Amino acid sequence: MKEKINLKGLWIDDLEKLLEELGERTYKANQLASWIYDKGSTNFSQMTDLSKSLREKLSSIACIDTIRLIKAQTSELDFSKKFLFELRDGERIEAVLMWEDDRTTICVSTQVGCPLGCAFCATGKMGFKRNLTPGEIVDQILALKDHRPTHVVLMGMGEPLLNYENTIKALKIVNSELGLSFAGKRITLSTVGIPNMIKKLADLTWRIRLAISLNAPNDQKRSQLMPINKKYPLNTLLEAVKYYAKKKKLRLTFEYVLIKDFNDSEEDALELSKLVRGIPCKINLIPYNSVPDLPFEKPSEEKITAFRDYLYPRCPTVTLRKSKGEDIQAACGQLCTSIKS
Repeated sequence: MKEKINLKGLWIDDLEKLLEELGERTYKANQLASWIYDKGSTNFSQMTDLSKSLREKLSSIACIDTIRLIKAQTSELDFSKKFLFELRDGERIEAVLMWEDDRTTICVSTQVGCPLGCAFCATGKMGFKRNLTPGEIVDQILALKDHRPTHVVLMGMGEPLLNYENTIKALKIVNSELGLSFAGKRITLSTVGIPNMIKKLADLTWRIRLAISLNAPNDQKRSQLMPINKKYPLNTLLEAVKYYAKKKKLRLTFEYVLIKDFNDSEEDALELSKLVRGIPCKINLIPYNSVPDLPFEKPSEEKITAFRDYLYPRCPTVTLRKSKGEDIQAACGQLCTSIKS
C-alpha cells in the first residue's frame, strides 16, 4: 500500500499542485493551509469549509502527521521548559520554552544531532543523524502553541543553514498570516556562519533576524572551538555578514560564549571589538553552560562583568544573556538526545 502524503510541511505552492492533481480548484490551498497551521487541525473531517468530496479525497491519499511529545522538564531555577519529541522514524529532538518579561520564546531544532562538532557543544557530541523536514521544524511550534510563544529562535539542535531549503520552507510557514503569523522581527536564525548560505538568505525578499555564533576574536582560537572555521575563516564569514547587514538594513547579533581562561581576557575583548568594528551589531555574551565530560568552565562573575564592561562602549551594544534551564540541560549548547557510539 502506498504511503500517505504528509501535508504537514507543505506550503501553498505544494498544496496547489496536490489539489490540481486531484482535479480541485487551487484557491482551496489557502483554506487547507489555514486548517493545518493556523487552526492546528489533524483531521480532514473538521475542515468544514472544504467540500465533503475533497475531504474524502484527501483522507484517502494524505495525512497530517505530528511529532510525539515524550517528556517535558521544568527548570527549578527559572521555570523554563525542555521538551523531548519523537519523530516518525524514532529519532528524537529537543525544543525549549523560555520566559523573559513579556516574551515567550520557543527554541527549535533543525537537525537530529549536528555535523559541526563544536568543542563546547553537547549536540556536537551526538554526531549527525539527519535533517528535519519542514513539517518537523514547524511542528515543534505547533505542539507548544498553547503556551502562546511570541518569538521563535532557531538555536536548538543542528545548523539551520546546512538544512537550508527545509528551514526556509518552514520559516515561510512560520512567518505567513496563513501559517503561524510570526513577524520576521520575531524570528531569529542562529548559525555558526556558512558564508554562501548567509548571502543566499540575504537575497530573500523577506527579513528575519540573524545571529552569528562567533565565540572567539581570532581564527586561531575560533578554529580550536569550531572546526568549521578552518573552512570558512573569519574574513570570509565577516564579508558575508556585512553583505547581509547591508542588504537587509538590519543589525546583527554576534553570540560569544565566554569560556574560562580561553576567550575571556581583556586582550580578547579588545581584539573582539576591533573585529566587529563597522558592522551594525550587538554582542550577546553567553557564560559557558557546563556539558558533562567536556573540559570547559564558566568564568567567574567578576571576570564576566569585567569582559562586558571593557567591551562596552568599544562596541555599540553589549548584552549579557542569562542562561535558562541550565539545571535541566536546556541552556545554550546543552541539548542532546543521544551520544554517537
